[in-house]
Amino acid sequence: MIRNNSFLNGEIHNWYKINFGYSDQLVSILLDYFQVKSTSRILDPFCGTGTTIIECMKWGVEAIGVDANPSSVFAAKVKTNWKINPTILQNNLGKVLEERVKDIYIKSDETYKYLIHSGMVARGWISLKPLLKAISIKINIKNLLTTSDYKNALMLALISEVVYNAANVKFGPELYCGPVKLDSDVHLGFKNRVETMANDLQVAKKILPIHSEIFQDDARSLSCLSLNKKKFDFIITSPPYPSEHDYTRNSRLELAFLEKVTSRETLRQIKKGMIRSHTKGIYTEDDDSSFVSRFSSIKKLENKINKAAKDKTHGFARLYSTVMKEYFGGMRRHLRSVHPHLKKGALCAYIVGDQSSYLRTQISTSKILSQIAKNEGFIEEETIHFRNRWSSSTSKFVRENILVLRRV
Repeated sequence: MIRNNSFLNGEIHNWYKINFGYSDQLVSILLDYFQVKSTSRILDPFCGTGTTIIECMKWGVEAIGVDANPSSVFAAKVKTNWKINPTILQNNLGKVLEERVKDIYIKSDETYKYLIHSGMVARGWISLKPLLKAISIKINIKNLLTTSDYKNALMLALISEVVYNAANVKFGPELYCGPVKLDSDVHLGFKNRVETMANDLQVAKKILPIHSEIFQDDARSLSCLSLNKKKFDFIITSPPYPSEHDYTRNSRLELAFLEKVTSRETLRQIKKGMIRSHTKGIYTEDDDSSFVSRFSSIKKLENKINKAAKDKTHGFARLYSTVMKEYFGGMRRHLRSVHPHLKKGALCAYIVGDQSSYLRTQISTSKILSQIAKNEGFIEEETIHFRNRWSSSTSKFVRENILVLRRV
């Protein structure tokens, strides 16, 4: 099977990317490695902004994506909607740019109020002038007399411009505030991004429509697949790693602009639907750890982490072993949930990284996941060393692997 050569340079993928995403080239390599056919069905249960799904569409393969983060789901849905007419999109762009919004409407906008009242503007996430321009564009998009498909595409372009140009945030790998930009030409950046979308959509029109769907759901339950009668041939995905990466912090501006986070409680509800992978996402009612309490490898790690944390005074250190156990328990729940939706013999590629973020305790993520998977109807086909990644917490390189499981 051959990838459609109309797309060669990251088209559509580049509309918006998350910092922890993997490359479309890797997906392409795996599709080729697995000898995926046009009749195959692929699932990505941690789809992020849709890299796997988009690349499958370029190959002419049906794919379904699931993610718990509403901003990622929003982006993935926009990026997999190739029915948008590029001419109509550009016409709507002109209407957005020609309207001026009064300050009274900007300051009553939910995004504006949240970013001000939460202190994000005061802490330097985004400066006031670029924010006012971005909110003005947002309001004009909302007021357009057009369908949600075009409004959503324009919103994605706006979000991408805000995060990657107009705001002060940087990723390295955690989000932090860089040098303050007192102003930014948000309108020009937004215009350029929409025009890039229109150009990519002209290319996408040449490809036969391929079925794809994106769902917002918890990968530990996958209830969104309950009505799905057809089973999947492959999984290609990259779940969170057991580390201190707060995925909702890294997408906080996006969540604010989409009005998915307007308070601490709305943020909390999003976090609760995610596999636990960091100390700021642990709650008293969590109990995924009970699913791995009998694994000797988990118990050994718990003892090592607790021993290293014994003399630490900061509160987060006492949660490190809890995060580790909740993570692997959540992943066991995920494997149990996904198993019935896979064909017998289905191959599953899980791209995961080893970790030593918790007081330099080595966590061999792929090895432990392989052990857990054997208890949920999978066998390890192979583990492929994908790359080495620099760890800022230990000043060492850590391994990232592709764990290939086969559903038995």
